[in-house]
Amino acid sequence: MPTLFEYHAAMHLTRLHGIRFYVYQDIPESHKRGAGFPARDKGVDLISETYDHIAQVKYYRPKRIIHYGKLSTFLATPILVGRPSLRLTLLRTSHCRLHRDIQTIVERGDMQDVTLCERAFLRDVRGGAKPQ
Repeated sequence: MPTLFEYHAAMHLTRLHGIRFYVYQDIPESHKRGAGFPARDKGVDLISETYDHIAQVKYYRPKRIIHYGKLSTFLATPILVGRPSLRLTLLRTSHCRLHRDIQTIVERGDMQDVTLCERAFLRDVRGGAKPQ
């Protein structure tokens, strides 16, 4: 099931880029297949309406570290779907950290890193979800 944080992240990316982003699980299977994507997400949480930008969403507790293993399938998606120019974005709670390997990927420009404030999110949903 998609989480409220994934919907929050989709709204954030929509505002940021000026195009709609959808929770991957909400996209009809026929549309995914028509665009060359697998029916199951393979690490993709969000996708743009133009199918040229995907995102992974991580809602972690403070000081948790996002390691390569938590993003490996997502990072392989451009190869899996035959779209090497597919744009990648990681959206995460602002208080978790990136492992050095992931930081290197961001610094190279291979993936955008966007942090979202957990307090603002929780305020918006009035007491909702707990971080992993």
